Amino acid sequence: MSASRRPNGVSKPSPRVSPNTSARSPSTKRPPTISDNLTTLLHPAEGLLLLTYPSLLLLGSLFSLLDPSARAAPYSASLQSHPPDMAPNYFALKKNVFNIWFVKVGWFWFTVAWAVWVLMGMGMVRARSQAPPREKNKARIVELSDDEEVEEEEEGREEKDGMLVLTPQKLQSALRWVVVTFWWMVVTQWCFGPALIDRGFRLTGGQCELMQSNTARQEMGDVREFVTATACKIAGGEWKGGHDISGHVFILVLGSASLGLEVLGAMVNDRRPGAEEKQAQLGKWGWGIVVGVVGMSWWMLLMTAAYFHTWFEKFTGLSTAFVGITVVYMLPRVIPGVRDILGVPGR
Repeated sequence: MSASRRPNGVSKPSPRVSPNTSARSPSTKRPPTISDNLTTLLHPAEGLLLLTYPSLLLLGSLFSLLDPSARAAPYSASLQSHPPDMAPNYFALKKNVFNIWFVKVGWFWFTVAWAVWVLMGMGMVRARSQAPPREKNKARIVELSDDEEVEEEEEGREEKDGMLVLTPQKLQSALRWVVVTFWWMVVTQWCFGPALIDRGFRLTGGQCELMQSNTARQEMGDVREFVTATACKIAGGEWKGGHDISGHVFILVLGSASLGLEVLGAMVNDRRPGAEEKQAQLGKWGWGIVVGVVGMSWWMLLMTAAYFHTWFEKFTGLSTAFVGITVVYMLPRVIPGVRDILGVPGR
């Protein structure tokens, strides 16, 4: 055994190093694994946001069972709602103003709210947090007599530059929104022909029945090639017989959850200098429209759960929306290659 000698002549045994112990440089970092990333998959606030959607569907569905007026009103499977002349309340009507001007054009409102957040809220704060301290404090070193004028000029320039600067985070947010929009289009609008909702309806035995008169109805026969719900209605028929994924649930969940994860993720995940200022800027530029759009989505989701569609149709609408959410917002957290492309909000 080797020994080291102290100045007073007393020997001190040297520490023994196990042969199985490998020396590792403190600067060497082990590449993150999927199991490591799973431990930080979701911030609690993000998990609470996603839990809101099944909770709202459950609450609305239970309300329809407990509310006497909703129970007393007959439900039409072909209309996927209560008949208009027997609707329990205003929100049970398909022609209510919120359904027509918000849900029916919902992706427009979601995109507007996202653009406000990215171009104004996120962009301005990121530009300010990344600006050199010398530039940010430039207005503070001027003389007291003219500091107010210089501060206003500097702040105006910073705000303008913050809106227009193109950062990697903004590009990744735009790419995420493009992918989410593509999923919305494939499910509800077009999928190399009929959308997935219409294809699923046909595959489960549904078809369009053409109304011939007010008292008689016969199958479309040769005109079954009207394979979409819109074409069926234009032809004067009714879309019935198969399983119809709730398009309302799908778009309300996909749009508001994506928007919420973009904003909430940036607020809770950003640990760089300027993150606290981000919340103030978000409140100044984007918070109002984001809260308004997400809040209205939650309310209309609750009304959809209470008065429209069956339990299973609402469940499949929720599940289809969560497929898109998982691909765009969950996979990048566990697969580094996907994270390099799509990124994670606030990281």
